[in-house]
Amino acid sequence: MVQVLKLPPPMEATARMAAIKGVQISPTALATQRGPEGHLGPEAAAALLMLQATFVDERGAAEFWTRAAGLMELLATAPGFIRRFSFGEGVNSTLIALWRTAADARAFFSTDEHQAAMRDLFRHRWQYSHFAGLFEMPAPRHRVIFCQHCDGVTPAHQRVCCDCGRELFDPFLVQDDDNA
Repeated sequence: MVQVLKLPPPMEATARMAAIKGVQISPTALATQRGPEGHLGPEAAAALLMLQATFVDERGAAEFWTRAAGLMELLATAPGFIRRFSFGEGVNSTLIALWRTAADARAFFSTDEHQAAMRDLFRHRWQYSHFAGLFEMPAPRHRVIFCQHCDGVTPAHQRVCCDCGRELFDPFLVQDDDNA
């Protein structure tokens, strides 16, 4: 079986990237979450949600994150939710979430809990800046796997190399704890 590695870029590549004007590389907290459709790769996402926030008040930020934790609990069972990634980039907090369809994302947005959180965000001004955008994939795209035994390049959903016939490992089909 193929062992997929968790590696940062080599120091030489990181130094080269950091030398480019406009590039900033800094340590950050990364939070990820698999949803009910977490066994799917990014090619299954027909919609991508992007949120951005900045904070100027510690109490407001704490209130926001407390409410966000409650919404994350609901995301764990939200139909069509694939996965999310949230991270800090300087003073910006960013979230990217993959959804099977835009309708699935809108259904979650329309829940009573999410609507209450949005009302409270605007009422209490928990954030200094806020952006939310839902982007739809105009055409499906395939994720490919490069066979480690031959020169085959196979769409991931086929799960067997198109050239040599060997089974291909798909890291999205494995629970995150098992893929550590």
